[in-house]
Parts: sequence; C-alpha cells; structure tokens
Amino acid sequence: MNEDGVTRQASIAAPRIASMRDGGAWRVEIGRKLWLSLHRYVGLVAGAVFVIIGLSGSILAFRAEIDEWLNQELKTVSLPAEGRGSYRPLDEIIARSKAAAPENGTAVFMHFPKSATGYFDVIYSATAAPGESGERHADRIYQVFVNPYDAAVIGQRLIVDPENRFSEPFTNIITHLHYTLLQGEIGETVVGFVGLFLFVSVASGVYLWWPRNGKWRQAFTIKRGASGERLVLDLHKATGVYVAVVVLVMAFSGVYIIFMPQVSALVGLFSSVSAHRIPDDMRSEPAAGRAPIGAEAAVAIVDRLFPTGQLMSLGLPHDPTGVYVVGKRADDEVGRSEPARRVAVDQFSGRILKIQDPHDYTAGERFLEWQYPLHTGEAFGDLGRAFICVFGLVPALLYTTGVARWLQKRRMRRANRIGATAAGP
Repeated sequence: MNEDGVTRQASIAAPRIASMRDGGAWRVEIGRKLWLSLHRYVGLVAGAVFVIIGLSGSILAFRAEIDEWLNQELKTVSLPAEGRGSYRPLDEIIARSKAAAPENGTAVFMHFPKSATGYFDVIYSATAAPGESGERHADRIYQVFVNPYDAAVIGQRLIVDPENRFSEPFTNIITHLHYTLLQGEIGETVVGFVGLFLFVSVASGVYLWWPRNGKWRQAFTIKRGASGERLVLDLHKATGVYVAVVVLVMAFSGVYIIFMPQVSALVGLFSSVSAHRIPDDMRSEPAAGRAPIGAEAAVAIVDRLFPTGQLMSLGLPHDPTGVYVVGKRADDEVGRSEPARRVAVDQFSGRILKIQDPHDYTAGERFLEWQYPLHTGEAFGDLGRAFICVFGLVPALLYTTGVARWLQKRRMRRANRIGATAAGP
C-alpha cells in the first residue's frame, strides 16, 4: 500500500478509534444498531401481516352495514300497511324459522331487530356428516331471517363452514382473514404473536425516534422541501410516533381476543374476571314432567327484572339441561354490537339462575369488557368506527415507508462500497 493509501485508511479509521476510546458513546452506538436491527426485521416480517390485519380491519369497522348492503334481498323488511305493528311471539318466530333451517339443525341463538325495519335472525347449528373414515367434522352454522311482524321467513344462508371458508358471506371471510389469515388455528396463533411482536416494534421505534439532540419539534414534524429520502424517513418516524399509543391499544386488545384464556388469567391475578359473568356450564333443573316455559316467557321475566334497555339477543336451550340466556343491553354499556347485560333463566321453572350486569363488574371484568369495543371502535360510536376504518390504512403506510427507507440505506451502503473499491489502495 502506498503512502496515500495509508493516509486514506488512517483518516477513515480515526473517527472509529476515537469513538471506541469513548466507552459510553461506543456502547450507545452499538445499542442503537441492535435496536435498529430488531426494529427492521420485526417490521419486515410482522409488519407484512400487520398490513393485512389493518386493511381487513378497515372493512370490518362497518361490517354490519356492508353485510346488509351486499345481502339486501335477505334483510329487507317492509313495515305493515298500518305502520309499525307489534312483533309476533318469539316462539312463533322460532317455530316458523325451522321451515328454512337444515334438516339436522338445532336452534341455538337469535338476534332481535335493531330498528323498525329490522329482522329476527335465528342461528342454527347443523352437525356435518362424518367423513369416509368416520372422522367427525365441525358443525356448520346457518342463519334464518324472519319478518318480525308476520313471522314470514325472508331467507336463509350458511354463515360458518369450517370445511370451506370461501362459501361463507364476504364479511365472514374478511373476519377469518383478519384474525386467522384464512389458516385456521395456526393462522390465529400467528396473528396473536404478531400482536405481541408489535409491542417490540413500537418500543424499538420509539427508542430510535427519541431526539437525543433535544430537537423535539423537528422529531414531530415532516421537513418541508426535503429530499425524497428525508421525506420517507420523516413520514415513517412522525406517523409511527403519532399512532404508537393506538397501535399498543389495538395490539393488546387483539392479543386478548385471540389469547383470551391466557390474558384473562393474567388480569385475574390482580382482579377477578369471572365473579359476575355467566359461566358456560349453567344448567336447568330436571324437567320432572314440566314443559319448557318458552322463549317469550323467558324474555318477559327479564323485562320485569330490567324494564329499561334494548333486547338484543337470546341464547336458546338446545337440550333438556340448557338454559335461556337473555341479552338486554343497558343504555350506558360500552359495547354496542352485543349486550354485556345478560340473564340466565331456567327453561322449566323460569327461575333466574345468574345475572350478568356490567354495573356490578369488578375492575378486572370492566377492563376486559372494554377490549373488544376498543378494538372495533364501537366504544366511541360511529365516530370511533370511522377512526378505526381510517387507522387500518396506517400499517400499510408504515410498512411502505419502512421498506422504502430500508432499500434506500441498502443502495447507499452499496454505493459507498463501490466508491471505496474504486478509490483503491
């Protein structure tokens, strides 16, 4: 190597040597590189899944409206000629729905109309025929729509088909894409771990964003007139820091929905999460020659217990030990799509077996009650759902700018290596 080459190499190495002499600065730089690598690779892998989750979540924010728009022929109810009349008895509604139910179907649940032109829908579970080798397949779920004013069946459809997800309604397919990537239990687990990795991604991103030079205003803004490279960097950093808290909330609520038993057990270490909830193993007393009281009577019992609120759902006993579970949403509930206030009623005696009232919840129960409404945005009404719809586009923006920045740095490193090689010894 000639004298010029030695001088050049020494000038390149000098800053590094000086940095290594300063132990603190050297450790900070090494730590930053580790955080950068962690942020990059978690973002490249988990971020791609996050994009799918975000875009599908945007659609699901208005799932009910989209489903009704796509299936108007199944969900159209005309008011009686004299205006809004009274509903037909619930037992008649259920009985009439059986005409459109699958032959081996069992009525397990029903939803009440949400408006004057709304409908009853009765949910049927149908046992699938065993396969050629005798293995048992998961049940298919059907939905039968019934006019509340004359109990006429409007239509029927298959809504859950474990053997062929693409035979389900559009919004159901998007739901499976959102939380299982259309890959069943394995996909659901992957999505759950992506939610956990998002905590790492946010933590590393905030660390890398943190302005060590004290220029906070610059850290929160996008520089005007900047180069394309700087614009991509600023857009990625500013967007990431502005949505960091929302990402954490969404990630936690999503992890809870997927890993519900595990998260509930964790929260239960600090506060009970089941003291006021209706357990799944509620049982009616033996019939002892008595006939079931019927759905109409069960709902009437709960109406007397809670005169105010909105009747939204009814769980039906599908065997002699089952119970009625009446869902009547309180006006101040945080959730809007499904009621948290529910009452279990013995199907023979009419005795109230258990009351689940959000007003009595423990801190742990109330904390978990908020998770789904936060995840869907419904906790804040239509405005909240609109926010979630727009927020679902953010992962795509972060992923695009992150990948663009990574490719820019790769090109810069390649150009530097070529430049150093061309300079020669």
